[in-house]
Formats: sequence, C-alpha cells, structure tokens
Amino acid sequence: MPLFTRHPTLLQTAYSELKRRALEQRAVLVGTPGSVDIRTVRGSSFYYRQFYDALGRKRAEYIGPVGDPSAEARARSTREAVELASTLVKEARVLARDGYVRVDVRAAAVLAALANRGVFRGGAVLVGSHAHGVLLNELGARGPAFRTEDVDVGRGRPLTLALGPQESFETVLAESFVPLVPVPALGRKEPSTSYKVRGADAFRVDLLVPARGTEVATQAVPELRAHAAALPYLAYLLREPLVGVALGREGVIPVNVPRPEAFAWHKMLVSQLRGETREKRGKDLEQAAVLVAVLAEDEVDALGAAFEGLPRSARAAARAGAVRVVELLEKGGHARAVEAVRGIA
Repeated sequence: MPLFTRHPTLLQTAYSELKRRALEQRAVLVGTPGSVDIRTVRGSSFYYRQFYDALGRKRAEYIGPVGDPSAEARARSTREAVELASTLVKEARVLARDGYVRVDVRAAAVLAALANRGVFRGGAVLVGSHAHGVLLNELGARGPAFRTEDVDVGRGRPLTLALGPQESFETVLAESFVPLVPVPALGRKEPSTSYKVRGADAFRVDLLVPARGTEVATQAVPELRAHAAALPYLAYLLREPLVGVALGREGVIPVNVPRPEAFAWHKMLVSQLRGETREKRGKDLEQAAVLVAVLAEDEVDALGAAFEGLPRSARAAARAGAVRVVELLEKGGHARAVEAVRGIA
C-alpha cells in the first residue's frame, strides 16, 4: 500500500490561499474566534471579546469602554480579527475532512501564544510530529497521521524578540490558557526544560537547542529566560526553515518548520540514536519514509543535497536508518524513492 496519496490540485490551491491569508493576520486569536460584545457594569458599557479557551472554559477579554476612541478602534480591529479567524477555521475544517492534518486545541493554543509573542518570527522552529503534519500539508500529500502529546520548539540561534522584565517562556506559555508548569529535572539542581499539565496528563511543551557536542545537556536560553534540552545534530535540522501554517480547530497559526528533506534525514539519523522505545524509533522511520516518497517525485535533488549537508559524524547512523526506510518504501511500492535513497546513501 502506498505511503501517501496526492491531494487534488483544487485542495492544494485552497490550502495555499488559506496559508496566504493566515500569514496576513496581525495576531492569532487564542481560543475560539468568539465575538465582540458589550457588557454594562454599574451603568457604564464596555467592549469584551468573549470566547472559549482550549479547555472549554468561557472567557472574556477586556477591550475598553464604549465611546472611547481608542477602545472603538480596538473593537473594530478585534471584530475584523474574529471574522478572519472564523473564515480560516471553516476553511481549515473543510481541508481536514479531506485529509489535511490539524493540531489539537491545546497545541494550537500554545502555538498561537508563541506566534503572538514573535517566537517563530524571531527564529524558533516547530519540530517533531506536529512539524511533520505541517510539512505533509505543505507538500500536498496525504499520509498516516501521527498522534502526539508533545509540542517541540527548537531554537537554533538567539531569537530576535524582546520580553518584558518580568516575562519568560513560561509566562508566554501561560497566555495559551493551558495550565502548564515546569517539569522537575532528574537532577535536583538542574533547571527545567519542559512544561506540562499537572497530573497524569501527557501534554507537554519542550524547548530544544543544538548541543555543542554529541552529549545531551541543558543550556540557558537568555532571551526567553528559560533553559532548553541541548540535543546532538539538532543544528542540522534547524537550518534554513520554511514558513508554514498549523491548521487548528480554533485557528490557523503561522509557524516555522524544518525543510522536508532535512527532516527526513534527521529522522533517519535519530532513529538510530534513540535510547527510547521501539515505537518511537518506528515512528521516526515511518515519518522519514513518507517524506522521502513524496520528495523522490518532487525534489529528488533536494534529498541528495540534504544528505551532503549532514555532519560527517552523523552519516553512518543516517545510512543505517536509510536501510530501514528503504524496506518501508519497498513495501509501499515506491521504486523511485528506493532508487533515490540507495543512490544517495
């Protein structure tokens, strides 16, 4: 059975138009688009945006007093944002019904909060399975969905953004209305690099940076007043990212994602470096195989250039991963992709 199918040209065109309009948003509304309403308090009227957050709780965002010129301007701007967001959500829903990948409401809320603070505009990159879904949408391909509870954010270089004196990565995450708290590190004196919902809930956000060597470590991220897990070979993945959009049930969020050819080779590499479960290694290889199958038809030269861009110390492991990917490609009947990977690696 093939690893992917093509979306019809009509849907690919609709996605491109949706992306264009999403990138024009001044800000992404966190939660449902909602509505702009007037509340009367002690005889005075005020504008509020009323909406539901990612946990389904009703919220009201203060805009300003009715009649105040600046509040009137903010109310008009918010109404326009609500109208645009509502349209984008409807269009994203249609695409999702035909196989385009959407992120869940909590992941979308977190991504919206980060986007609004300029984290992606400043250079951060969405990685992991959510990035794989964005890449499938970008490539116009329909493949297997990989469910994940993690939002992985990579920072390859210092981000060009400015937080207030009392603000940090944690306070930015709080603007998603998802109640995330730092995850205690294994070492008592080590700072946290992950944030999760309390209790048994598996949803979490991980901040990642490239390691200076080949050992996993913890590094400070001064501009976010946070710390990140430093991973070997992550720098390769974060070079020259693409601008994409994450389709959510409550909004469409501009994000940066790795280039698909780099994502594929990086997955082949980390599949051989992982000390985790066979399930995670299998997911790495499946994601790599799907992207390779698509790229072998569209941009086979990009696959070759991406392999040449791998650090020499990583190529043996990437080749070992490629052997496993070839097996998946053969099962899927992707002869051209098999030939491409064998010729490259």
